[in-house]
Amino acid sequence: MIYIIPANKKTSVLQSVQNGLRILQLFTVEKPVWGITEIANALQMSKSTVSRLMADMLEEEFIQREGNRYSLGFSVLSISGVITSHLEIHRESKDILKKLVIDLGETAHIAILEGNEITYVHKIECKNPVPLLSSIGKRNPITCTSSGKVLLTFQKKNMIESIIKEGLPQMGPNCPLEAQQLTDQLSQIKKQGFSICIDEMHQNVVSIAAPVRDYTDKVVAAVSVVGTKDRIQDHKIISFTDRIIEAANEISNRLGYIPDRKRAAH
Repeated sequence: MIYIIPANKKTSVLQSVQNGLRILQLFTVEKPVWGITEIANALQMSKSTVSRLMADMLEEEFIQREGNRYSLGFSVLSISGVITSHLEIHRESKDILKKLVIDLGETAHIAILEGNEITYVHKIECKNPVPLLSSIGKRNPITCTSSGKVLLTFQKKNMIESIIKEGLPQMGPNCPLEAQQLTDQLSQIKKQGFSICIDEMHQNVVSIAAPVRDYTDKVVAAVSVVGTKDRIQDHKIISFTDRIIEAANEISNRLGYIPDRKRAAH
């Protein structure tokens, strides 16, 4: 049976979401703390509506309460941290990606993990880009792209198991279709520090990726270069891989990553 939300109920839900966002927008650096009456007066809303919305956001930790005053909670700060991190990755990688494209003559990307997929957050095209392979904001399966495999490799075991349990998508002719095959590939990627995919997402396409780490040593993104097999030929793959790893390491350094941190501490 399909349940259809009545129009009046849908309108009420959307209005509540809109009002909740209006409340969150009131909190600024200049005025980080608000009371119920202040919010109601500022937004010309009833105190009962504000109280109800604040109770909901308090439960979800979007706000926190100190007595009768409210400030932004950890959920908002967490989202803010993600946005800041992505903006920093975009900013620090721009010049490095440009140089990578000049050196290799192929399109370069920065990808991040979003749920069970990857999203391209930055892309520098070469002079003769291959159409329809990627675009900023585009989501791709995690198990048949070089960036996806790099990002998945460094996730917790339970997430990897969850991805496998959902089933592996059949894309290009060489994409892994069995759990053991993917597991073996991830193990190899972890040892060698890069991923090469040929004919996996699309036929006749080669993608090579390396991990980007932040100051906590966490893999937060992947640098990849994508092109066709006739342009990224077998004899070029080693030199391409070395250059991509170099670019990924340079971005990592700009994000505060210190190689061999434990050894450097002694």
